[in-house]
Amino acid sequence: MGKSEEARARIIIRGTVQGVGFRYYILQKAQEMRLKGYTQNLPNGEVEAVVEGDKLFIEDLYRAMQRGPTKAKVKDHVIEWSDPKNQFKTFLIKK
Repeated sequence: MGKSEEARARIIIRGTVQGVGFRYYILQKAQEMRLKGYTQNLPNGEVEAVVEGDKLFIEDLYRAMQRGPTKAKVKDHVIEWSDPKNQFKTFLIKK
């Protein structure tokens, strides 16, 4: 198995994504993948996640976020890649 590549991504999800358990869905998936960072609701109705860890796991999380939890209706999604800053110890939900 090859060496993993560490990365950082900012992911934005648009649609019916607030009030449907989306942040908790992201939290569960990110913790399963041992990713670090946070997710939060944005004032404009979007959900944001800033994630660091293995790039392949971040890609898996991004695919899961495109589906979302059962009650969510994802209309659009964006991912921006950058170099990791190693600023997170865990993954959490920002209020």
